[in-house]
Amino acid sequence: MILGMKTRKRDLDDMLKFNPKILEFHFSDSDLNLELEKNFEQELIVHCFEYFDRKLLDIVSLEETNQIHSREKSLEYIQKAIDKTILLNEQFQGKTPTIIVHPGGYSLNTLTESKIEKMKDMIVDSVNQLDFKNVNFLLENMPPYAWFFSGRWNSNVFLNSNDMKKYCLETGLNVCYDLCHSHLYCNKNNVSVVDELLEIEQYVEHYHLSDAEGEDGEGLQFGDGDLPFEKVIPILNKFKDKSFAIEVWKGHEQKGKGFEEFLDKVKQAGLLVT
Repeated sequence: MILGMKTRKRDLDDMLKFNPKILEFHFSDSDLNLELEKNFEQELIVHCFEYFDRKLLDIVSLEETNQIHSREKSLEYIQKAIDKTILLNEQFQGKTPTIIVHPGGYSLNTLTESKIEKMKDMIVDSVNQLDFKNVNFLLENMPPYAWFFSGRWNSNVFLNSNDMKKYCLETGLNVCYDLCHSHLYCNKNNVSVVDELLEIEQYVEHYHLSDAEGEDGEGLQFGDGDLPFEKVIPILNKFKDKSFAIEVWKGHEQKGKGFEEFLDKVKQAGLLVT
């Protein structure tokens, strides 16, 4: 698989030491003003910000609240991130840049099935309202729970391979598949992450890797969770032309120490990395 490194501007020099072929910039809303002082030989991925002006983006938002933007505002801000990605790509090698977006579908309380279905039905229409003809647009699967504003929220859409596959077939687009998110969903619903991976693999263009445990233990170091890497790695090794980035919590600190540890361990476990 092709190595990408998650980065912010301040961590660039540390991440470049891994000799990645891809730089995945983890945007905050302030990065709409990001300026880079040099050109890069890597490909560019932008991971769109989840917050704008201290409120969550949600492309299937049923209503605006004091913590979640409306659907319309969310799409407006995501479009700004797309446009910024295109501009930034002038400083990267010539391939079309990629942007990764979380669909949202958040709620503090348990929603009725009818509201969840309404959210699911909004995904394709929301994506089609964006102008992404000059970027590779990848929606990312969500975990069952997400941590925002120091609390645990429910994620209600884009959780399983069936929903992702349906989206891909309807739009002709691929996805970013977060194995950690998927494993947490599988743990909650007593299904197999290996089965999920096999169902969605042909529609995945980019992977996020970390270990996971329970229903909400995400971003763990390799071996600290219960994701069955011994079964997952042989599947990933089929994809020499697909890319991945490591998403270990605080892995960028101390010059990327946590990322380096994960990369060493996952390669020792057999992952083929270029």
